Amino acid sequence: MITIQNGFLTASIDERGAELTSVKSADGREYVWQADKNFWPRHCPVLFPFCGRLLGQEYTYKGRTYSIGMHGFARDKLFTAKKQGGTSALFTLTDDEETRAVYPFSFRFSVRFELIGDSLAITYTAENTGADTMYFNFGAHEGYALDGDFEDWSVEFEKREDLRLKEMDVPGFLGRNVSDFRKNVKILPLSYGLFERDTLIFDGLKSQSVTLQHRGRPVAEVNFAGFDNLLLWTKIGAPFLCIEPWTGLPDYVDSTKEIEKKDGILTLKKGETFSLPHTIRFFR
Repeated sequence: MITIQNGFLTASIDERGAELTSVKSADGREYVWQADKNFWPRHCPVLFPFCGRLLGQEYTYKGRTYSIGMHGFARDKLFTAKKQGGTSALFTLTDDEETRAVYPFSFRFSVRFELIGDSLAITYTAENTGADTMYFNFGAHEGYALDGDFEDWSVEFEKREDLRLKEMDVPGFLGRNVSDFRKNVKILPLSYGLFERDTLIFDGLKSQSVTLQHRGRPVAEVNFAGFDNLLLWTKIGAPFLCIEPWTGLPDYVDSTKEIEKKDGILTLKKGETFSLPHTIRFFR
């Protein structure tokens, strides 16, 4: 476990999965979901090289079929960690025999955490260290602890939105329909009823940040500029909310399973690098 801190916040990150496990304010308030196994046994997993489920838990590349679980493998792999002073740390994962068996690409994937005042900046970097074009996605799956009644919490969008949702035809997989969800809203009050059909996957947001609020007071502002997708998820009856910026999506039900044709897949040619930051501001 690696711990970084400044005068405002203390953050702990597990080398297993480069997973953020705790963010505490100077007065001891915990913001991160503490992985209660009765509900959901994770905190803030990092998703790579895929976001969500693949149809049949598999994909094809150059005529070969590869099997891989939901969200890829990074969340369960041991990263190499290096502290960079007291307020930042870098976590790095490279391909090995185990990853190449399910994902035949040479890569370096890193996650950098840095505390800046009352904010935590998280930067994801993917590098293609092989000869072939690399196909990938990454995303955040950060769980926030919600004290008290779930209905006392809300999500405020940066801009007023006509919210539309990408619909799942079957659990875990997208259809091609997009449905109207809420018109002309800036604040979305939370209720478990919102999640009866699983995850909320927003389509075409104008906002680049959302703020988690408790009884109208801000708790955490999540900036997702540059990420193509924002998702909200919880388990019915659980006292947490995941706010999830993703660069990709689960498979559609009509997926060909060819990785080169996967909707929203990112590509890197030999030697290329792609970085994307994601910042969370915490309020007392």
